[in-house]
Amino acid sequence: MATDLILSKESSESEIKAYFNVVLKLSQSDNEFPINLDEVWPLVYSEKSKAVRALKETYIENVDYIPLAQNGERCEDGKFNGSNRIDYKLTVSCMEFFIARKVRPVFEVYRQVFHQSVWKVIENQNKPKREPSLTTKVRVGLEWVKGVSEVLNLNDSSKLSLISKVAAPLGLPTPDYIQSHGILKSATELLKEAGLSISAQAFNQRAIQKGILCDMKRKSSKGKDKHFKSITESGLSYGENQVNPNNPKETQPLWYEEKFNELLMLLDFKLARVL
Repeated sequence: MATDLILSKESSESEIKAYFNVVLKLSQSDNEFPINLDEVWPLVYSEKSKAVRALKETYIENVDYIPLAQNGERCEDGKFNGSNRIDYKLTVSCMEFFIARKVRPVFEVYRQVFHQSVWKVIENQNKPKREPSLTTKVRVGLEWVKGVSEVLNLNDSSKLSLISKVAAPLGLPTPDYIQSHGILKSATELLKEAGLSISAQAFNQRAIQKGILCDMKRKSSKGKDKHFKSITESGLSYGENQVNPNNPKETQPLWYEEKFNELLMLLDFKLARVL
C-alpha cells in the first residue's frame, strides 16, 4: 500500500491531500503503478467487486492497471489459480479518471496536488536536466490539458489552444481551428442587445443561484485568491467556457446568441423585447 490510510467518503480533505502527496512522490520515482485500488475504491463504489468490474470494462490491463497476487507476484498470463487474493495497482492517470474525477471535492484536492505539479513540469521543460522522451512530454502535456479542461469545462477551441501550446515546442501538428456550435458573445454584449437594464454582475449572480455558473478561484503570483466564473455542466447547452486571453488559468464564459433568450427565461429575467 502507498500509505496506511484507506480513503472513503468520510475521509477529510487533509487526509485525502496527505494520501495524494504520498502518491505523487511515488509516481515521480520508477513506480508506474503506485496506487492500490483497495485504498481508493470506497470513495466512489459501495463494493470492491463493482469497482473491479468497472475497472476491467473501461481500462486496459498492463497499461492502466496491473493485477497482483497478495504476495506481489503474478503469472505471465495475468491470471491466478486457487483463492489467492488479487490486488489491483493503478497508474496515477487511471486513478484520476476512474476515481478522483467522479467526486468533485476529491478531484479538487487531486487537482491541487497533481495538476500544479504537472504545470511545473511544463514550465520547467527548458531548464538543464535529463531530457525526457517525446512520448513522456506528450503524455504529461495531454494530462495537463485534460485536467485543466475538466476543471474549467473548457470549450473545444480553448482545448485546441492548450494542445497547441503543448504541441508547438515538440514540432507536432494540430488542427488550425475548431468550429463553434454557435455565435458566442459575452453576457454584457447580449444583455445590451436585448435592451435589458441588467448588469453582468446581476446576471452572473442569478446564473450561480440556478447552477448555470460557478465561482472558482486560483492563486495569484502573490499567493492571493483570484476569483473567476465558469459555466457548469448544466449550463454548457447555453454557452462555452473560453480561456481568458488575459490569463490562461481562468475562464471567460461566453453565451450562444441564439439561446440567450431561453437562458434569460430560465434565470427568471423579464425580457424587454424579443431577441
